[in-house]
Amino acid sequence: MKYISRIFMLLAVVLVSACAEDYLDTFPTDQLGADQVLSTIENQRAALEGMHRHMYSNAVGGSQGNRGGYGSMMINYDFLGHDVVNPQRGSGWFISAHQWIDHRNNSGALVSFTYDYFYTMIVNANNVINSIDAVDGDDAEKANIKGQALFYRAFGHFNLVQAFGSRYVPGQNNTQLGVVINLDDLTNIGESKARSTVEEVYTQIQTDLTAALQNLTASGMTFASDKSQISTNVVNGVLARVALTKGEWANAITYAQAARSGFSLTNMADITNGFNNDDTSGWMWASHVIPDQGEYFASFFAYMSYNYSSTHIRNDPKCINADLYDMIPTTDVRKGFWAETAAERAAINIPSNFAKYAYMNTKFEALPSGTIGDGDVVLMRVAEMILIEAEANAHLGNDVAARTALLSLTSERDTNAALSTNAGQALLDEILVQRRIELWGEGFNFLDLKRLNLPLFRPQRGSFSLTQARITNMPAGGPEWQFLLPISAMNVNKLLVQNP
Repeated sequence: MKYISRIFMLLAVVLVSACAEDYLDTFPTDQLGADQVLSTIENQRAALEGMHRHMYSNAVGGSQGNRGGYGSMMINYDFLGHDVVNPQRGSGWFISAHQWIDHRNNSGALVSFTYDYFYTMIVNANNVINSIDAVDGDDAEKANIKGQALFYRAFGHFNLVQAFGSRYVPGQNNTQLGVVINLDDLTNIGESKARSTVEEVYTQIQTDLTAALQNLTASGMTFASDKSQISTNVVNGVLARVALTKGEWANAITYAQAARSGFSLTNMADITNGFNNDDTSGWMWASHVIPDQGEYFASFFAYMSYNYSSTHIRNDPKCINADLYDMIPTTDVRKGFWAETAAERAAINIPSNFAKYAYMNTKFEALPSGTIGDGDVVLMRVAEMILIEAEANAHLGNDVAARTALLSLTSERDTNAALSTNAGQALLDEILVQRRIELWGEGFNFLDLKRLNLPLFRPQRGSFSLTQARITNMPAGGPEWQFLLPISAMNVNKLLVQNP
């Protein structure tokens, strides 16, 4: 089944690449086509498992820094933000993204990886969605597989439109260019298509997520057997993210509450366990990484942990924005995620040849003992849903509800936490600071700045290195906040219009 899943993934990968037009003429006759791979319910499930694997292992290939699947995108999203600091170059991975160069280079690794990675996800989902109804098998099983595939199609489009489209502006028509909506299987992938509007893309995302909920509910398997699988909680969680991005505050609250139903917030003790185990309470969705099937030097932990034994981590431990660190109370357990003082850095249990910098993180710990570089990659947590609920209430002017939601999080982080006395914009600002602290390194910073139309600001304090960051400020709303489309895609699809 793993072999079939890998063939299925490779079919999609090759056909969405720049050489897609030539591939069908040379495809080996001794290997299976997509229609044959998906002819049984067992192989449909194997294809779905391939999509789960795609979340932490990129079959597209490319450079080492891009082979960690969605974990690589999480790193890029944070390196484009202002809260993750690179004190040194390390082995050089992700530095051009940190400098705001790679996402504005139409032949750069980041734009091609982002485009190919998510369209690969979408094409693989399409092949399941468009074929599973005709396959013999248990109806509940088929509904479950189809629901998860619909989720992945929506998730792929959601990431693409946030990266390549301009910002969704709440209350406007949003006729600005988004991305190509792809609902086709492999046989039609070579067809040129124009970009849809941002509004049209979000409409399709909403349609797919709603259908995903319906199918998962109809299957009777609303809860996932493991956290790599897609449950109704996870679908509701992404619906909450979409609503937050669109400024649909009431919907964001409803979806966030539904998403965390049945889950408890990670408590004060478990929050310091290294962010590497999907059994942790409060984790709703995660990539479960089997140690001998991980990505090693390309894994999320190979770049974001403090203890993975590589040239990159030894020379370039990731640090926090010093201004943000100063906003964390000393009684907050999350203060211990970063080492500010010499004494705190001396207490970090890593070999003597590892560099130690002020404000370096110990939040992410590679397992086991940093030799493999893998751990389970967190993709969604209860804490995020609480923060969505708090932020949406603050936008609506529901200050009491916003304060109450916020306290439910901060009281499990800070022994001295109390109900906020802020109101209006001050309360919203407080919630957004808590979001930056709680979700540091989990892939939200750039996307949050873009959706909120906030500027980039990197204070030159702590371990900040202007050589590594290159820029300290970026005004909100400019064309720089859009990824350029890869030249490889434009060479194949003549209807694509490049971003400014």
